[in-house]
Amino acid sequence: MIALQTYEKPRWIEERRIINKTLEVSIGGTVFYFDIPDNPMVYVSQSNGILYINGSSYWDSELYMFKDLRDEFMYQVLNLAKLLKKTITEINDELIEINTQRHIEKRKFYIRFDNTEIGFYYNIYYPDGLRNGIIEIIPYYKQHNN
Repeated sequence: MIALQTYEKPRWIEERRIINKTLEVSIGGTVFYFDIPDNPMVYVSQSNGILYINGSSYWDSELYMFKDLRDEFMYQVLNLAKLLKKTITEINDELIEINTQRHIEKRKFYIRFDNTEIGFYYNIYYPDGLRNGIIEIIPYYKQHNN
């Protein structure tokens, strides 16, 4: 007699959460939702509309989380422009300042359509042995006059 084999899913598959939380950020009267993946090495928080990414000593994990948030932001702005039937005229990531003594890099990422610019300033505090790395994201909305 042949016994039927049954396969049982490991318990950790059912218990695993992919999205840890969703942050709501208001930018220029539009609410953007950022789904934050579950990652025990990286913590994403929000205070007064500013997002913070920090974690333990795994700096690469923080950079990957930042890239995910930037890509999600870009996706939402492109969808907003499409809904408004606007054409994207510029997507840019500008270096503003580098402070080598304090290990800080200040940058500006934005998407422009017509006379509207939606983006964020971000400050990268590189890990330097005295502190863990932190990324500070400050969203903004700007209307340009033609």
